Amino acid sequence: MKRLTLFAAVAFAAMLFTSCGKHDYDEFVGTWGAEKVEYYNTDYAGNPIPASMETYTYNPEDVDNSIRLTFRADRTGEMRDSAIDTLYTNYDEEHEIYLDTIPCSDTVLIYNFTCSFDKYNQCMYMNMSDNPRPFRLNIVSMDKNTFVYENEYGDNYVEKSYMKRISGKDTKSEKSSKPVRHPHNKPGSLFGNR
Repeated sequence: MKRLTLFAAVAFAAMLFTSCGKHDYDEFVGTWGAEKVEYYNTDYAGNPIPASMETYTYNPEDVDNSIRLTFRADRTGEMRDSAIDTLYTNYDEEHEIYLDTIPCSDTVLIYNFTCSFDKYNQCMYMNMSDNPRPFRLNIVSMDKNTFVYENEYGDNYVEKSYMKRISGKDTKSEKSSKPVRHPHNKPGSLFGNR
């Protein structure tokens, strides 16, 4: 009987240990703004290569120069990109460059998506309306007001984004004093593929 009790206690403790730190989709419902987005290459061990690091910073509460993700309870959502000031089109895969650019200040691009969340692996899968391949966002950390994801958008190419909850705040009063840099020419990434 003691062995059975001990086994049950160990099994219960193991279940509690494995379920701690697990997040659920409901925690994402709301609007989130990007604070910082990093792009980098990784070495053979998966570590970032410092020389390849590109960092973009945003004020998530700025309606004119921000990138926002809204997750709804029905597992749909939208991405609003108001930080973009140039559209890049006509991608030449042979030379890996965009052939046409269209300047467009004060533009907001809206992309609809559906999503699912793998609670066991802590991954968000997003199917964007304009992209045939789903994005796999590995949730690195999360609390009530922030989360960080990593998206390996190519072999050894990583997009790491730091998101801040902004739903429920009056964001119309925030204005940007200057435009922000925006990533581009990162096919397969969530924010730099536009």
